[in-house]
Parts: sequence; C-alpha cells; structure tokens
Amino acid sequence: MAKNFWFVVDRVIKESDIIIEVIDARFIEETRNKELERKVKRANKRLIHAINKSDLIKDFVDDIALPFKNFVFISAKENLGTSRLRSMIKDLCKKRPLNVGVVGYPNTGKSSLINTLKQKRAAGTSSTPGFTKGMQKIKVSEGIYLIDTPGVIHYRLEDEAHQAIINTKDVNKIKDPEAVALRIIDKIVAEDQKILEDFYNIKCKSLHEDTLREIALRFNWLLKGGEPNIDMTARRIINDWQRGKLIIKS
Repeated sequence: MAKNFWFVVDRVIKESDIIIEVIDARFIEETRNKELERKVKRANKRLIHAINKSDLIKDFVDDIALPFKNFVFISAKENLGTSRLRSMIKDLCKKRPLNVGVVGYPNTGKSSLINTLKQKRAAGTSSTPGFTKGMQKIKVSEGIYLIDTPGVIHYRLEDEAHQAIINTKDVNKIKDPEAVALRIIDKIVAEDQKILEDFYNIKCKSLHEDTLREIALRFNWLLKGGEPNIDMTARRIINDWQRGKLIIKS
C-alpha cells in the first residue's frame, strides 16, 4: 500500500508545477509530511502549505510560529482564505497551463479544498492524453488545473493514539480509548489545564488517570455499582477533541 502510494505521489510531483500540501491547523507538525516536502524540493517544484480548518483556531492564529514559508491559513468548509490561496498559486508560477497537485493526510480537508477551489462551474479533464491513470485533472480557472488522486498520504498504523488525536481514526473503532484520552489530557494540560477545567467544570488532578475519573463522576458516567465508566468517559473526551471543542494553541 505505502509503496504504491509513493509511486502515485512521485507521479503527482512530476506532473505538477506547484504542490499544495493540506495541513490541519490544529495539528500542524503532526499532519505535515516531511518526506513529501523533501521530494518536492528535490524536484525543484514550488510548495504551498494550505493550513486548513483555521476557523477552529481563529483566536490563536497570530500566535503560531511556522517553520516554513509559502503558507496560507484557510477554511475550506467556511470558504475562508481560499481567495488568497488562488492568488498565491498565480503569483508563484506564471506559466500556463499550470498544473497544481493537491496532497494531504486523511481528514485534513483535501477533498473539501478541491471542491472549494474548483467551484460549480469547473470541469474535470481526466482524459488528457498521456496523463497518469488514476489521476483527475480539474480546471479551476483559465489555464490552471488541479491534479487530484484517488489516494491520500497514509499514516503508519502502529500508533492508534496518534491517529485518534489527529482525527484519522473513528472514536468507535479505537481499541484502547483510555490510553488515547490520557494522551489528549496530557497534551491539553501541557498547554493550559484551564481549558480542560473550564470545559468539563472540574479541577485537574496531579495524575491524569484521576482527572479522567473526575470527569466521569462530574457527568455521572458510571457503571453499575457507582464506579466511573472509564471507557465511556474516554470516548467522550476523544469525541470532544476530534470535534474541535477542546482547542489549544498548538
């Protein structure tokens, strides 16, 4: 799977003049793919970091220090920043026709961004002679085309907590929700434990396991006999995190 995927990515880079890497604004470092970025640099192609879902961190955008250039904060869902992205595409490369490849991890909003950029009047041109099979070329304006592919960047499967934290694994499919919830609690407390305390109306304990129990007791999420239902509580916390209700700056 990974080998076939990187073959497709290499073809996208070869066919494109500019690559857009779609990144989740809440998890910028986690949803970057540095191997992709190295490949784009080696191919001497232009790279734009489209930092999507920025509406979920709008109060913190000015505080974020980024380790790369050519970026734009956007929200494909709210159609925010997309005009600036279009302008950046046009400014970075003047040649026409211009091919723009779009890649990103699951749930970063790659498909939503493509749909926003292409608009209703756009037309697909996947039958272009000599074009790599499995790719679709979508006209977004005169002389500018997006290259979409059936796949996205794949995560390594061994870290369930990482997948859950960056919202690429459904909460109902998580095998060890307690471990994931504890990672989320640790991440929030490291930034500002008041976020957790205000949202759940509790006081954080020195041990994250005790904080998890405190949340269960606060909302009466209990098993028969009155013991805290840790599985339910953990999944609630994961769900709140994935839905953007527990916002931190980084």
